[in-house]
Amino acid sequence: MSRILSTLLLLASISANAAQVLVGKQDDTLSAAVSRAEPTMIRIEGHRVRRIFGAEGEFSITADKEAGTAYIKPSTDKPTISLFVSDESGRTWKLLLALKDGPSESITIRSRSLGSITPPVGKDAGRNQQIKRLLLVLQADIDAETDTRVTNEIVPLWSEVLFVLTKVIDGPLKGERYQLTNTSSSPMVIDERELYRRRVLAISVANPQLAPGQTTDVFVISENSDD
Repeated sequence: MSRILSTLLLLASISANAAQVLVGKQDDTLSAAVSRAEPTMIRIEGHRVRRIFGAEGEFSITADKEAGTAYIKPSTDKPTISLFVSDESGRTWKLLLALKDGPSESITIRSRSLGSITPPVGKDAGRNQQIKRLLLVLQADIDAETDTRVTNEIVPLWSEVLFVLTKVIDGPLKGERYQLTNTSSSPMVIDERELYRRRVLAISVANPQLAPGQTTDVFVISENSDD
């Protein structure tokens, strides 16, 4: 269940954000790219960075205690470095960072733990239970709903991915299950916010980090409307 239930997204609008958003549970390994020559800011969404540690001599750290963030700067010729980031509650993520020539970057770590789920504004607990139940039905291989449709429809998304609608459940809430394949030659990190559209209530990406050629399930719950 913890693999399928993700942060509920109720966004009035999506603004452009150059930050790399890494989504994962504690102890997950998350991948990102950082500047070789300039500092990279690291933050943990909703929490404070307590500690960053890794191989001695591979990077330097500057802490911003007031903001609860930290800045790292590589000091090695290696193509990649790995480090561990912990927050004040003791959760730890491993970061695998590719070093590149270019401007400074920023990294935001977002937890996929169930404790981070935020109830929709103006919606009661019953609606939350409907969303969770629909996510579980979408995940199941059997069709437990009379209004379930199995499809094989390619949906345009990005040039680097193949996005296929495989299952639809109609009702007061609409559930959609997709298969997303990384068709590029580089690793890819999927941010749920990039998949947001009007009336969407919840998005869950089973595996937000995809190697070239790898496929993951994507689940979308939205308000059903004919207009």
